[in-house]
Amino acid sequence: MKKMSKGMLMTALICGAVYLGGSPVYASELQEFSLDEYVVTAARTETKLVDTPANISVVDAQTIEERHYQDVSEVLKDVPGANVLDTGHGASEKLIKLNGDERVLVLVDGRRVNVEIGPTSGGRAGFDMNQLPDVGLIERIEILKGAGGALYGSDAVGGVVNIITKKSNSSYGKVTYGTGSFGEKDYSAMYSFRKDKTGITVAASNNEKDYYKYRDNKSNSTKKWLGKSDYKNEKVSLKVDHELSTEQNLTIGYDYSKFEGNSPTSATYFSQATLDKKTENMYAKYDWKLNGSDDGYIQYYHNELNYFNAGSMEEKTDGIDMQQTLTIAENNQITFGTSWRKSNVKTSGTNNYDESIENIAFFVNDIWEFIPSWTLNSGVRYDNHSEAGDETTLSFALNKKFNDDSHMYLNWGQVFRAPNADDLYYNGEMDYYGTTYISLGDPNLKPETGENWTIGYSTKLTEKTNFDINYFESDLKDAIDWETIKYDSNSNSSTSQVKNVNKQEKRGMEISVNHELNDNLDVFATYTYIRVKNNEHGAGFVRDVHYNPNMYRLGINYHDGKWNANAWLRYGSGCDTTVDQYGYGNYADSSYLTVDVAVTYKATEDLSFYAKGYNLFNEAYAEFAGTTNGSYDYPAQSRRFIVGAEYKF
Repeated sequence: MKKMSKGMLMTALICGAVYLGGSPVYASELQEFSLDEYVVTAARTETKLVDTPANISVVDAQTIEERHYQDVSEVLKDVPGANVLDTGHGASEKLIKLNGDERVLVLVDGRRVNVEIGPTSGGRAGFDMNQLPDVGLIERIEILKGAGGALYGSDAVGGVVNIITKKSNSSYGKVTYGTGSFGEKDYSAMYSFRKDKTGITVAASNNEKDYYKYRDNKSNSTKKWLGKSDYKNEKVSLKVDHELSTEQNLTIGYDYSKFEGNSPTSATYFSQATLDKKTENMYAKYDWKLNGSDDGYIQYYHNELNYFNAGSMEEKTDGIDMQQTLTIAENNQITFGTSWRKSNVKTSGTNNYDESIENIAFFVNDIWEFIPSWTLNSGVRYDNHSEAGDETTLSFALNKKFNDDSHMYLNWGQVFRAPNADDLYYNGEMDYYGTTYISLGDPNLKPETGENWTIGYSTKLTEKTNFDINYFESDLKDAIDWETIKYDSNSNSSTSQVKNVNKQEKRGMEISVNHELNDNLDVFATYTYIRVKNNEHGAGFVRDVHYNPNMYRLGINYHDGKWNANAWLRYGSGCDTTVDQYGYGNYADSSYLTVDVAVTYKATEDLSFYAKGYNLFNEAYAEFAGTTNGSYDYPAQSRRFIVGAEYKF
């Protein structure tokens, strides 16, 4: 399919969907949209979407099940404003961007899971999505895009991803098996039961792939990544809920994940490394209510990461969170709390250090309906970081509720992102194709600080049509990045160091529409625009060409009780195709179009069969920027399929 026809196709499809009417894809989902839905991430306490002054999306368990998403990263690819960086092969990291920023805080049931060890693929991400619990355990995912620093602290620059897991309210279970292209095998099982006041949920999954294929953009042929991937991703979760009284609850749990396999350096310069990453997270949480309505909790968590890749990396984090909500008056509610965490990081091999980082914080957030239908949210947070020092961040948000189906909001917030352990202490050396690369951290780095704001409007145009639009800006100073400080041609060595090198600004917008054509058919369409500019060493702002500025999404959902079928298209455009004098660039094509489908047939009340197809046009494209002599370094996977069955009991 030629590029011109792809552009014309997407324009026609988006315009057609807008003509039909649409809805805000708050939930990347195609169920009936409702601003009456409650969310907890934006204000750290339950608020209705119509009363929430933030750009927040929700993906529920029904959507995850109907589309048979295999992991959280696949879910997030369908969320407006979210971008998943996937190198297209097995044992490699999957990183999330929100509003064009990799500095994203990831929570599981409000519990922080970010790590101090930076991604091996570069960038500012603080978490690899491979490590999250199995999707069968998830009740919903809330994605907050924009200001989150005053409530959540470091890492919440681009936003927050909060994964909320299921509770054991009844006894049920399910098993799933799938098989597909590239020798893929996918197994999962979950069982939950409740007796009297105690509920237990256990979930396990395993995903394997023997090899990977991609569409080569230069030869226009499908090729196999050199070498076997031997990819394997195992997950186990255990969660126990015990009702101590009508107003008190105790939860304890354990999450385990391990993924391993061979990872090629790139498709253009092949060398292969063996990766082995394991996480073990344990937690305990005690919830209570004051006066029968005001929620509070205290939780403790212990997270461990063991990662082997040309050396070993080990991280252990302990944390304690406390929070209480108090209703001051009928129109005024305050949420306040404190958190402490300490991370010990030890690395060896090509990178050597043994250090610890500690942070303690206090926060207050006030929700005040000062005039009927007008709400002001104001927050303040104080962080004391062992390496970055003291930092106070503020936030203000205004919400105007027109009716139960319509609201407008404006929010502003300050953010800060403390340097991670790799930024501060990295001291490594490795040889790559005859060149010695030396990488050095900087213990004197300043934290990244800045502010962002969002203005948005959501409404229900008709009984079957919804619409959402928002615009955001983000400005960051003392941004941290790797910089080459020395190249020695005699020894053929290159030295890089982490530095506070630039200022960074981001501008963007989202438009989403959703329309119910009839009782069986829904459509949605979204457009996301993101522009990122950097100002390095005061030389002036220039576009960051590692980002894809335009993303269109179009989805169609059919459901009739027996059948559920989904088709969705993603069209990216405006990618930078310039090449430097050495033959290196970011993207080989300025645009790309992918089409995925999922079909489920419910044979009985308990038994269903499903089939999924990815990249049906067999497009040559990349989500992770980088080209060498016109070929993608990290091409996305070629056309592939998976079929399977699910049994509930």
